[in-house]
Amino acid sequence: MASRVLLSSCLAVWVAGCASQSPRPTVAEPSTPRYEHVYLKPLEEALAETRKLLAEKGYGFEPTEDETVLLTTWQQPQRPEEQWGNQSQYRYLVSGLRVGPRQSVVRIYRMWRTVISNNSEQRPNLYKFMQYEFAELEAKDHTSLEKKNQDRETTTGLRDMPLEKELTTRLESGAGIEVVARNVTPEPDRPQLREPEFYLERWKQEGTAQPQVVQPCPQEVRGLTALLKPGQALLIGEQLGTREAPAVVGDMVCQASAAGLSVVLGLSIPRTEQERLNRYLASPGAPSDQDELLRGLFWRRPYQDGRSSRAIMDLIDRVRSLRNYGLFITLVAYDTEEAIGTQRDALLAKVWQDRRKAHPDELFVILAGNTHTRTVQGTQWDPDFVPMAKRLVGTDSSLMALDLSYAQGKRWGCDLNRDAKLVCTVVGATPSERVAAAPGQTPYVRMFNERSLEGYHGLLYVGALSPSLPATSLEGHEPPPSSGAPRPPERMSR
Repeated sequence: MASRVLLSSCLAVWVAGCASQSPRPTVAEPSTPRYEHVYLKPLEEALAETRKLLAEKGYGFEPTEDETVLLTTWQQPQRPEEQWGNQSQYRYLVSGLRVGPRQSVVRIYRMWRTVISNNSEQRPNLYKFMQYEFAELEAKDHTSLEKKNQDRETTTGLRDMPLEKELTTRLESGAGIEVVARNVTPEPDRPQLREPEFYLERWKQEGTAQPQVVQPCPQEVRGLTALLKPGQALLIGEQLGTREAPAVVGDMVCQASAAGLSVVLGLSIPRTEQERLNRYLASPGAPSDQDELLRGLFWRRPYQDGRSSRAIMDLIDRVRSLRNYGLFITLVAYDTEEAIGTQRDALLAKVWQDRRKAHPDELFVILAGNTHTRTVQGTQWDPDFVPMAKRLVGTDSSLMALDLSYAQGKRWGCDLNRDAKLVCTVVGATPSERVAAAPGQTPYVRMFNERSLEGYHGLLYVGALSPSLPATSLEGHEPPPSSGAPRPPERMSR
C-alpha cells in the first residue's frame, strides 16, 4: 500500500496550466513536506470535506466537468486600501488524486488576479498616496515573478499549505465513533484456527526459572512522579485504536504500583465483561486462557471501534503479569451498553463516584475516549453533552484530566461514510496544534498552568501513533511498543 506520493505538481499554476518554472516561496518553511500527505479516505469523502471547509470561508463554487476538481468563485478582499484603484481577487482551485479505494491526495491552490482600475483622475491624492504605500509594502512580501504577473494582469496560484494543513486536521484529528448497541448480533462463537504467533507470550516467560530479580517497569513516564499519591485520579483521553496509548498507560500503572500505591485501572469495556476479565487475571495467561477472554461478546462485535484492540488485550495481559509479580493493581471494566450520549456518561461517572467512596486511597488511572475526559460541557455536535469527567471533577478535586499528545500517524477507528454507513478501518491520525509534538521522544506528562478550553489539566505524550487492529483479528499483531513483560521472582510482600 503506497503511503506517500512524491510532490510532483507545480507550485505555481497558470489558468492555462503549470508554469514552466516554479516560483520560490515567500518564506522558506522548514516544515514544508517533501512528500504528499495521503488521506486514508475515499477521494469523494476528502473532496466533500474540502468543499465544506471552503464554503465555511464564504466561497461559492463554479461547475466543473471533472468531478475530481473543485473551483471556487472569485472573491475580493474587503480592505480599505483596495476601495480605490487596482483590486486583487482570489479563488481556490482544488485538485484531487485517487491513489486507491481508500487513499487520496488533495491539492489546494490559492489563485489571485489583479484588476486594474481606470479612475486614477477621480481619486483624491490621499488615496493615491495610500495605494502607493501599500504597493511598496506588498512588493516586499512577494517574489519578483509574482509582482510581474500582477503588473500584467495574469492569474497565478500557489499551493496553500496552511489551508491543506487545516483540512488534514479536520479529516484526521476528530474523535472516532464508539459503537454502543446492545442489540447488535456478535460474530459467531466458533473455534478459531489461530497460529501460534497470534498469542501473547508473557505466560512463557513467567514459567521460566528466573536467576535474578528483573525490574517490573522497563520504562518510566517522565513528569508522572509528582502525580503519584494516594487518592489521586488520572483521566487519560485517548485516540481509540492505537498501540501507543494503552502501552504508555501500562507504563503509568506499572510505575505507580511499583512505588507502593494501590492502583485501579479503568478500561472502557462493558461491566458485563468484568467476571471474564477477573478469570483471565487469575489465570496463567496461556493460549487457552486468551481464547476464553476473547469469547466475550464485547470482543466479537461486528463493528470494532478500537476499544477492543490488540493493544487493549495486551494491556490486560500486562496487568495480569504485574499482579503475578506482586504489584497491587485492580482492573475495572466501567462501560455500559444500556445507554448512549450524556445518559451513558452519567452511568460511567457513577461507577467511579461509587468506587471513590469505597476506596478513597486508591490511585485511579482511567483510560477513555477523549470525548469523555473533557471537564467542560458540550461538544461540536451536542452543546448539551455532559462528559464523564465533567461530572467527576465537580465531586473530586484531586482529578486530573490529561489529553493525549502525539505525532502524526495512523490508528484504527470507525466513522460514517457519505452513505451514512459505518466503516471501521485504519485511518489517519493528525494532531491539532494544541497536542502536536515531535516523534521519537520517551513518554512524558506536561501540566498546564491553567486548564485548557476543553478542561484538560495537562498532556500525556505517547509518540507517533500506529494502528492496533481488533484483538480477534488474525493479522496486524506486531509486538506492542512497550511490552516489557517481567519474569517474576517470588511474590513480593507489601
